[in-house]
Amino acid sequence: MTRRRNRKLDQWITFWSVPFFFNIFGLVFVPLSWMMPPRSPSASTPDIVAFMQSHNLLVACVLLTLAYGLAPVSNAVYLMQIKRMSVSPAFRYTLMTGAITGAIVGMLFPMFCFGLGAFRPGYSPAVLSMLYDFGYLAFIGSLGCFCVMWMAFGLAILLDTNNVLPKWLGYYTVWQYMTELMAAPVWINRSGPFAWNGLMTFWFTMVLYVSWQLVVYTCIYRSIKKQPESELDNADLSTVATDSRTGVTA
Repeated sequence: MTRRRNRKLDQWITFWSVPFFFNIFGLVFVPLSWMMPPRSPSASTPDIVAFMQSHNLLVACVLLTLAYGLAPVSNAVYLMQIKRMSVSPAFRYTLMTGAITGAIVGMLFPMFCFGLGAFRPGYSPAVLSMLYDFGYLAFIGSLGCFCVMWMAFGLAILLDTNNVLPKWLGYYTVWQYMTELMAAPVWINRSGPFAWNGLMTFWFTMVLYVSWQLVVYTCIYRSIKKQPESELDNADLSTVATDSRTGVTA
């Protein structure tokens, strides 16, 4: 007796790549480089130079370079669910484009800025300070990209009539990413709750984001489990075809 192939294996591989990617992401940005939690925008020049010339930054950037390809794989989790919804492909394309833009600005730019400081120890303190500002502003100040893409995800859930994901998740998603607009003041505030390391701009937003991510992936996990095999692009249609004479599914 032949073993029945799991036709959702590709989706499960994509799904479980997400926690793997975010664990590497957290390893790079926290214990390896200590880029996060964000350092002060008003840090002294000697502190900035010491941080930017840390050898750990090079190791962190190498790891992030190797793991960067998992970013589009993780976003495919959302795209596959939107494809099942009764909404325009425009929502899927918006999320895809926003994810590409956000990954470039929010991950590649900081990686190059911080890594370049460690790779070229001969840079002047003024150049290192500029790279320091550029890296943090790109990472935290570019959240408008993510706001638009996740708004598209939330609206797709709300407009969907196939009930792929629960409606309350759509409201939660829209509300959650409206809070990302609080990142805008990082461009004009160097201290206080709206600086890039501030209570509202970083800590409040991060708590909301992490809790939202956990809820979303729980819902997506359930959605993949409940998805009928007849919907799958890789389904063997001969196994789900209905006999026209008997009306019985083979």
